Amino acid sequence: MLQTELKAQLKAKRIAGVYLFCGEEDYLMRYYLGEIRRLILVDPAFDAFNHPVFHGETVDWSALSDAITSPPMMADQKLIEWSGAHLEDMKDADFAALEELVRTANENPASVVVFLVGQEGLTAGTVKRPSSLFKRLSALVQAVNFETSTDDRLAAWLNAHFVHEGLDAEPGALRLMIDRCGHSMDVLASETDKLVCYARAHELRTVTQAMVELVCSSTAEDDAFGLTNAMLAGDTKGAYRKLSDLTRRRVDPMMILGQISRLISDLCSVSCLLEEGTPASSIAAILGMNEYKAGLYVKSASRRRPEQFRALLAEIKAMDLASKRGADPLIQIERFLSTASGGGER
Repeated sequence: MLQTELKAQLKAKRIAGVYLFCGEEDYLMRYYLGEIRRLILVDPAFDAFNHPVFHGETVDWSALSDAITSPPMMADQKLIEWSGAHLEDMKDADFAALEELVRTANENPASVVVFLVGQEGLTAGTVKRPSSLFKRLSALVQAVNFETSTDDRLAAWLNAHFVHEGLDAEPGALRLMIDRCGHSMDVLASETDKLVCYARAHELRTVTQAMVELVCSSTAEDDAFGLTNAMLAGDTKGAYRKLSDLTRRRVDPMMILGQISRLISDLCSVSCLLEEGTPASSIAAILGMNEYKAGLYVKSASRRRPEQFRALLAEIKAMDLASKRGADPLIQIERFLSTASGGGER
């Protein structure tokens, strides 16, 4: 299910059944959950009856079923929420229980169920390349993957906020906000409020780049695996950008080198298995990875032969030794990224 489809359901006031909200962008998950709450929960006096809220890594299917079959009180619908579920560990029995839950919800159309699952609870993949688990769940429920928005979408979203507040903005100011503040919509929303207050206090109508530089705080992206993810995707430019973020956050360079070492080591293992003729579908089980992650590693590892990864590991070992002898590890990492993150020929 796409965000546009969910938005259309909300506009038509046709929210029904079981939903799964997951992905990288918590802001959008909370926003759409808030819209569903506003649509269904019409009288706070009856929220105790019409808004059961559960939380936990392990879903209590029986408790959810009881909540669904209980009719709403003085309202057309009721909303049942479960947050924090860890769906990566779902067994066949859990899928059977979820299937039964969906049937129960269909038999009780007055009840709407929303699962709110963070990244730690479900690796959803992307909209274009969903994980196998997300696809399996999508076959049962209305699942929406809230990805991190692109720069263009964020710029349009920021502009819409300023227009709503009676302001306009220089195109360059919107891009500067994203570069300066990052891609988190929570952070950008807060910085937008600061700019609106500043503009009103000084009777200004246009948000300029100079105003962004003066008012907005510089925020490093909070992405512990951003660097290795960029390397995995062969995105050299992105890898340098993530390294810059880590440097501004004063992350220990040796910890960064450790992350890189683990990534190259895993890719070497995957490359060796591919060289031996191991089916890509079997690699996840052999290395103890989830299927989506293994798929990304297979794609990345197929760009080089095992001996090339061994050479990179030898280079990392030399970098570690040189750092212990006084060499600047950041300079070495920068040089390493120029060749290691861009892929290569098999």
